[in-house]
Amino acid sequence: MAINRSLLRGLLVGLCCFSALAQADIHRSHAMAMHGSPKYPAGFQHLDYVNPEAPKGGKLRRHVIGTFDSLNPFVPKGTAAAGIGSLVYDTLTTRAEDEPFTQYGLLAETIEWPEDRSWVRFHLNPKATFSDGEPVQASDVVWTFNTLINDGAPFYSFYYSGVDHVTADDEHTVTFHFKPGDNRELALIIGQLPVLPEHVWKTREFTSAGLEKPIGSGPYSVG
Repeated sequence: MAINRSLLRGLLVGLCCFSALAQADIHRSHAMAMHGSPKYPAGFQHLDYVNPEAPKGGKLRRHVIGTFDSLNPFVPKGTAAAGIGSLVYDTLTTRAEDEPFTQYGLLAETIEWPEDRSWVRFHLNPKATFSDGEPVQASDVVWTFNTLINDGAPFYSFYYSGVDHVTADDEHTVTFHFKPGDNRELALIIGQLPVLPEHVWKTREFTSAGLEKPIGSGPYSVG
């Protein structure tokens, strides 16, 4: 069958134009704002309210009323130690205290999303590691999300109910696909997901409370 070269050429040009328009609607940045632009530019050295020259070292003692019998804050069983979640586990993104409705990359180096915010993609910092030295990978993010939805406290299945599914695109890239709707904040909310090490929990019972030392992705570890 003869090929209509003019028609073929027109189709190729049309596809290229469509691809260019589609790419124009994709945003990629170090931060994501609900409205407007982030306050801090890419590569900023410190937040305005932080003193980079502050002396380091010493001890800070804080009190908590009550007790605990678990170092697993993600399940309903047991009473988790205060602060064990936010201190031991980092999230994909973090917020600045002097700016509302903006998330900056933390474990994620950059964030990608379309104009309609029907999905959000996180490009993980390849230098990010867990406290045992193992790298934080996209598969850890996928495992964490699915595990929290299925076996975690009921809060998680409610909080992330707008997520249809999550995929690991490669070793350091993970994409969350959203259900149809108009929740434009969901792309920011999903960035608050803590990331747990899949390789550690493969040999542990996730739904159990206990005092086994956790392996986290954050700046602190249990002594």
